[in-house]
Amino acid sequence: MSVQKLTRIALLSAILYVSKLALDFLPNVELVSLFIILYALVFGKETLITITVFNLFQIIQWGIGSWTISYLYVWPILCLMTLFLKKILKEEFIAWSIVSGGFGLIFGSLFAVLYLFVDPAYALSYWIAGLPWDVWHAVWNFVLMLILGKPLYRVLNKMKNSVQID
Repeated sequence: MSVQKLTRIALLSAILYVSKLALDFLPNVELVSLFIILYALVFGKETLITITVFNLFQIIQWGIGSWTISYLYVWPILCLMTLFLKKILKEEFIAWSIVSGGFGLIFGSLFAVLYLFVDPAYALSYWIAGLPWDVWHAVWNFVLMLILGKPLYRVLNKMKNSVQID
């Protein structure tokens, strides 16, 4: 892997980490979903490495807990879903806003999957109790992608095209 690619992965991972920290005071309002979708659109499968580094930053800061374990599969699911839909939705940012909002809506259910192995009744109650927060998460994911998606996509494309990397 080239130094330029490693530097880009480090920079994009740091952006994920700092954007999450910057909005931690607002419950279920985050830019991570937005960035992961945009990174997957622009940088493809490389985004999975970026997510892994971001997850490592989270574990270093917060330790290992149920939510950090969930991050290990939740964020890659969003990336893979984006890669799958990329050829269908192309640069339609209203559609990407719906995808981002939909992901916010199912976010809690994806976390509840981990609890299925402990107690299915607990997993169901965890998911149901979090539904109002998932709706809030969905609304903000939709709005943030609608407002910031296209401009940030352009910036990331310029970044990618300004330096040709192997």
